[in-house]
Amino acid sequence: MANESSPVTLDALRTILTQAQGVARRLASDPLVGRLLEAFARIPEPDREVIVGILEREAAWCRIVEQTADTAGITVRPNPFASLYVQVVAPEPPRPSDRDVDVVRVGIERFLHLVPYLLDDGVRAQWAASARQLANGSDRTLAAGVARIAREVLAIVRAAHPDLPEDDRDVGPAS
Repeated sequence: MANESSPVTLDALRTILTQAQGVARRLASDPLVGRLLEAFARIPEPDREVIVGILEREAAWCRIVEQTADTAGITVRPNPFASLYVQVVAPEPPRPSDRDVDVVRVGIERFLHLVPYLLDDGVRAQWAASARQLANGSDRTLAAGVARIAREVLAIVRAAHPDLPEDDRDVGPAS
């Protein structure tokens, strides 16, 4: 049941098979192809697409260099020490810069020098009234943050000076 297109189809199929056989022979005769396929099979599957893209880009670059080497004077060679992977170290929590640490330290130090004056009855009345007004106008999130900082500061001071009395009313203005 041959039709008129059969000879053309068989000729096309013979050509394809002949070309495939030639490619298979070249691949089978190159020992590096076997090594390449074995190494590729050991690469984690999710990484393979990236690795193939790298190899394709490098192959394209080599072709460009070959075609332009006489004009550009640039050649390439493989880097035997290259790596397709970069080392990723578990990220450390962000650390403030030394400058930021110094700015905060200076701010706290300046405030600490004012503490004796803030305990003076006249000055205390002024800052306490302002603080009440600001606290009444603040939202809950800000108020919670201020309360947390106050607890943390108190814990830091008590750790540094465990002999401080629990009742801070015994601490008067600086003399």
